[in-house]
Amino acid sequence: MTAIGTAIGTAMGSAYDLSADAWRSGPAMLYARLAGALLDEAQLPLAGATVLDAGAGTGVAGEQAAARGAARVVAVDLATRILPGPPALAVGGDLQRLPFRDQAFDVAVAAFSLGHAPDPVQALAELRRVARGLAASAFPVGWTHPAKDVVESAVVRRGHRPPAWYVAFKDGAEARVGDADRLLGLATAAGYPSARTRRIEVDGGLTTPAAMVAWRLGMAHIAPFVATLPPEVITEIRAEAEAALVDAPPVVVPMLVLSAQ
Repeated sequence: MTAIGTAIGTAMGSAYDLSADAWRSGPAMLYARLAGALLDEAQLPLAGATVLDAGAGTGVAGEQAAARGAARVVAVDLATRILPGPPALAVGGDLQRLPFRDQAFDVAVAAFSLGHAPDPVQALAELRRVARGLAASAFPVGWTHPAKDVVESAVVRRGHRPPAWYVAFKDGAEARVGDADRLLGLATAAGYPSARTRRIEVDGGLTTPAAMVAWRLGMAHIAPFVATLPPEVITEIRAEAEAALVDAPPVVVPMLVLSAQ
């Protein structure tokens, strides 16, 4: 990782750690549904499997793997404070330098984490080294929902500015992994002999303005700022954003799915 990449990764990890509670009460529900859809679509054998939840965050992908029969799940993330607690086994680590022996896992799950890696080919090569199968997901270029603009506008009016790590991440992540053919090419470059990608749409389960606002306020580029605000200002933001989203459509998320062995 370059010095710039290291600085971005450190700032990103710190932001996710600071967002742990807000993430669990907001985005986690959406991401759990997305992780479940990823595992169902990838169709890798999970019954009795040892699974690595790579770039785990709060561990929702690992929980979904366990619900589908995985015998053992290990969560790894640079942001160690956001990782799940016992009984989950959680380890601090970098996707590009995973702290595990070769072929330690049957399946690696990288739910929306490849875009966080400065070099996704290196991350994919590491995942291939430690696991025999891979299920990974990414957001396609250009996907959005009205809740994104509504909530971001509300916090900007209170002084929020997107942190540098987030600007760098958004500028690079979609370019690196936000296209199905490009994602497939990355897997091929990482040495996977068999890989496929497809685009699916997932019902995110967020149907009310309150749930949509909680989703966005819990994101790592917003939550640390919101935590510095007086409670009455946070209440104002929620009320303002919820009112603006009364007629918003449910959150349906397009998702790129990569499965490889």
